[in-house]
Amino acid sequence: MLTNLQSSQLRRAASISIGLAVLWIFVAFVRSGLTFHLAPILVAATFPIVYAFDAEDPISARDLVPPTVAGLAIALVTTLILAVAGEMTGPSLLPFGGAATEAVVFSLAGAIGGFGIGMFRAAR
Repeated sequence: MLTNLQSSQLRRAASISIGLAVLWIFVAFVRSGLTFHLAPILVAATFPIVYAFDAEDPISARDLVPPTVAGLAIALVTTLILAVAGEMTGPSLLPFGGAATEAVVFSLAGAIGGFGIGMFRAAR
C-alpha cells in the first residue's frame, strides 16, 4: 500500500514526465520532419529521477523499478503516437533503423540512466 507521501511523489513524477511527453508531441507537430534526439531520453529518465529526488527516506532498487517502467512506458507510448501520426520521419543518429527505432533505443537508455541516477541519489 502506498503512503500519501509516496502517492504524491508518484503524481509529481508522472506529471513532469507526461508534461515533457506532451511538449515533445507538440514540438514534433510544429517542426515536422525533425528528430528530437534527446526527447525520449528525457521523458523516460524524468520519472525515476524525480521520484528518487522527492523521497525523504532512503529508497531501494525495488522501490525505483515501477517509476522506471512507467517512465519507459510514457516514452514508448509517445513514440507510438508520433509514429502513427507520421511524425517520425527525421534523421536518426543510429546506423540502423529510422527515427522511431532511435526513439525506442533512446527511451531504453533514458530509463536505464534514470534508474542509475535515482539509485545514486538513494545511496547518498
